[in-house]
Amino acid sequence: MSIFSINDNSNYNSILSQAKANKESKENSKISFANAFLKQNASKLNEIQSANSQTLIRSEVLNSTNTTNTSNNTNFSISSKTNSPNYDISSEFKNSIYTLKYKQADLNTNTAYGYSVDKDGYMGEDFNKAAGLPKDFKIHKSTLDEIERFNQHNMADETSGNYYNSFDMASIVKSYYNSFNQVIRAFPNDKTSFSKADLEQLPKGLNYINNEDNEQIVKNIFNAEQFHEAQAIKYSTMGLDMNLVKLDFSPQSMEQGPSLEGGFNPDMSVYPKNEDGSYSKEALFMSFLKSYPPFPSSNQVVLSPEAKVLEAQRKQEMKANPSFDVSLDDIMTGKVDFASLLKGYAQDGWLDAGIYAMEKGVAWQNVYVGSGISFDREFHQAKANGWKASSQSINSFVNNIMDRLNNLIGQTRV
Repeated sequence: MSIFSINDNSNYNSILSQAKANKESKENSKISFANAFLKQNASKLNEIQSANSQTLIRSEVLNSTNTTNTSNNTNFSISSKTNSPNYDISSEFKNSIYTLKYKQADLNTNTAYGYSVDKDGYMGEDFNKAAGLPKDFKIHKSTLDEIERFNQHNMADETSGNYYNSFDMASIVKSYYNSFNQVIRAFPNDKTSFSKADLEQLPKGLNYINNEDNEQIVKNIFNAEQFHEAQAIKYSTMGLDMNLVKLDFSPQSMEQGPSLEGGFNPDMSVYPKNEDGSYSKEALFMSFLKSYPPFPSSNQVVLSPEAKVLEAQRKQEMKANPSFDVSLDDIMTGKVDFASLLKGYAQDGWLDAGIYAMEKGVAWQNVYVGSGISFDREFHQAKANGWKASSQSINSFVNNIMDRLNNLIGQTRV
């Protein structure tokens, strides 16, 4: 007969509960030890992880354990136990390794800017998806670091610390990759290699506008002749806000250039040539960013507290002193009657230099750049001698500019 009464099992239940609690405490201690060990040695585990590590660890775990399923849980028991006092801890540690390696969706613990990074430093597919890049596009983490360095450097004098607290790198890259695709639209989207002959066919310049979030939007794309004409019109007029960017897709731009103070200078060594000597689409994209640096819009960054104050002050100043510059977009949409505006500038004498140059047949480069000093001397001497733009000359100048501008817009509009 049992020493416990059949009708009184309180003592038995108490002992059983205590034994169960002791067992749970022991199991929790083992798991805590394993998890702590993993946490403390995470960096070391990452270092020794290789392409075959998953197979090796899986084999080690499965070959050294038997899985026994019960109605409540799954227990791992060792087929050949050792006399080591740490045997159970080792078993629990292997269990934790198995869970970490095979039951988690993201096996790569290397991350940057909130996205995975592979063992060679290239951003993972999760970043490509968020940035609108092709699945197999290889953009290196160092490029994102350079985007951050470049922008922090250019705003370094504005605040006592960093101007930006964080960057939405996927959004920034997505904006500029979309612009890049517009620029190379003459080629198929799936083209991944570019010869020197291909590079020569690429556009030589662009014009952009800033939207309300200060995001740059490409509006016009130019070949060499069109870019030259855009420069001529920009210099010959007043109030025409053309944000012209000269693009350089030369073989030299695909290489590591000298580090310019304040310039965007990505590491090009991580974008090598293809085996046939052609240039990858990734290298071409980097070349584009060298010419058209990746400035973030206001919704792609988090400003520091000090920068937020400065930005608020600038907005107030812009409201108090609105800009009267006219963009090509304003002209294209009919928002501004640019011909009337030009004529008003001309009648007030602001376009005298351009009108005088037209009358004398002087090239715009000799008026506004290069040897402009000699023209400036001649022009001011003519004014001193009584030269003044006539109504006929003003009308001729304005009509000439508008004809050229309409023709340029029609040919280059994105």
